[in-house]
Amino acid sequence: MTQIAGAWLTHAGTQAVLRALTDGGYAAYLVGGCVRNALLGAPVGDIDIATSATPDQTTACAHSAGL
Repeated sequence: MTQIAGAWLTHAGTQAVLRALTDGGYAAYLVGGCVRNALLGAPVGDIDIATSATPDQTTACAHSAGL
């Protein structure tokens, strides 16, 4: 199994959003171009997150986390 890495993944902002969602009880997955670019060794320009939370639940999680 290939694992991805990079400063974008450990960045405090990325981790805060993922933590806000998972602390709220929702799944959060990094998807799309950020994963593709990381696997190719290309720069990551934006981060896409798929979640089991609805848009309203996502907003509530962000507010609860102070984001």
